[in-house]
Amino acid sequence: MNKNRTIFLTGATGLMGSYLLKILLENGNRVFCLARSKKDKSAEERIIALLNFWDTDMQRNLRRNLIVVEGDITYPALGVKSKKMMEELISETEIIFHSAALAKFRVPLPIISKINIEGTKNVLNFALECRQLKKVNHVSTAHLVGTKRGIDFSEDMFDIGQKLYSTYKQTKYEAEILVREYQKKGLDTSIFRPSIIMGDSISGKINNFRIFYEPLHFFSHGIYNKFPANPGCLQNLINIDTAARAIFILGEKEGNHVYHITSPQDTTIGFFMELAAGYFKFKMPQLIPWENFDFKEWTPVKKALADPYIPYFNSNTKFLSQKTQEVLKKYSFEYPPIDTDNVIRIFEYCSKRGFVKRRK
Repeated sequence: MNKNRTIFLTGATGLMGSYLLKILLENGNRVFCLARSKKDKSAEERIIALLNFWDTDMQRNLRRNLIVVEGDITYPALGVKSKKMMEELISETEIIFHSAALAKFRVPLPIISKINIEGTKNVLNFALECRQLKKVNHVSTAHLVGTKRGIDFSEDMFDIGQKLYSTYKQTKYEAEILVREYQKKGLDTSIFRPSIIMGDSISGKINNFRIFYEPLHFFSHGIYNKFPANPGCLQNLINIDTAARAIFILGEKEGNHVYHITSPQDTTIGFFMELAAGYFKFKMPQLIPWENFDFKEWTPVKKALADPYIPYFNSNTKFLSQKTQEVLKKYSFEYPPIDTDNVIRIFEYCSKRGFVKRRK
């Protein structure tokens, strides 16, 4: 990406957005960062804390290019109360990165829709007003493939008759529909679909322990002696630094594209579980494919705890990313291997932070 672009970024207090902000500033871009105050911290304090989390050595002069804007995507005009600030945003924004989303399971549809669907619509309406706008980048998820099994899901595929097994996936699917509708209104958009994101490939760092990490927590406590999982099923993992760098590089490419931000190589559930059990020293549950699993053996609590993650442990969908890889190859982009060393670094950081404790 060219330096000195003026960027508008949502979701900078989240995982993807905070790492994207780091990269955007390091590359000399001026970034308007939409965020909310929360509890005892201002929006700016929250953003600075996350920048410090990722890089305590970031040069202070780079932060001069950061303008934190108090606002909220769930409100019209993004909740920006200052007319002067809104005019500045409309007149100067060249590229939008929309990464704000509620990435949680078990959230009722009306609540998560307000952020993931209505919030996206508000960002797109704002984009239509921007006078210098060249590109809108929307962060989606590869897992909107839903319950479709045994397919090769490519960048060109979207509606394949899938059923969506969580309100999160459902709202991300509907948000993609919105983005496609706004393409017809003249917006140049790209959609980025990351797979399962884990910590930094070098340090293992991550700023929240969700989705990828939560099953490790209940496995480490020995809650399940049997679990509905297919040891040979595919799992696509990608490090946050790899995913964010790919989105950054592709973020100003013109044309309405979809990119799969996924690893070229898949791992298997068996590999992941054996590695986790060996590192954290928990007894690995017996893995039984869900079509053969007797759920009557579980209490309602066990079922509710595991339910959002069962599809991840039984998926045989392969995410194709050849088109994305071909573009990134021009920039000498390298994907770190998702191997034992990489995953162990993730586990080490997880243990260091105390989310899943390694037994002695």
